[in-house]
Amino acid sequence: MHLFIVMLLAIAPGNLDLPPEIPAPADTPTATAERGTAVQMSETSPPPATQPAAPSFASDCDEMSWYRARVGLPARFDQIGWRESNCRNEDGVHTSCCHGWWQLNVSLHLRDHRLADRYAACGIDSYTDVNSDNPDDKRRQACAAKALYDVVGLSAWAATS
Repeated sequence: MHLFIVMLLAIAPGNLDLPPEIPAPADTPTATAERGTAVQMSETSPPPATQPAAPSFASDCDEMSWYRARVGLPARFDQIGWRESNCRNEDGVHTSCCHGWWQLNVSLHLRDHRLADRYAACGIDSYTDVNSDNPDDKRRQACAAKALYDVVGLSAWAATS
């Protein structure tokens, strides 16, 4: 149905008049689609087979923020990433247990029944999947942080005295 609507708008741009009792689907194209620009997918849509390349960034923090926003983490994670890693996601940025921008304890999380499937969906089998300076590891780091946040909220990053 959604594909039909997108195709219909591509052929004959204009307003899609639905009766008021039928809500428009969440990923119905907006006016930008009518002008021929790309249609954004809803959060429930599967990710595309290939991820778009990350743009160039002025700083490590800008890059971290870009990945954070792409997975839907709140802006608060920009501050957490600065505190935990100085906005660096690369080999060597770790404590005894945790890795990357948001210092994820991947070994522990993979043993947690609430997180194991979510981490697997992010493509994570070990800490090495989130621990380098390549775009795939950075994407997986952000995906895993979002999975952890969805399960336990900010408690995983609570500052201890």
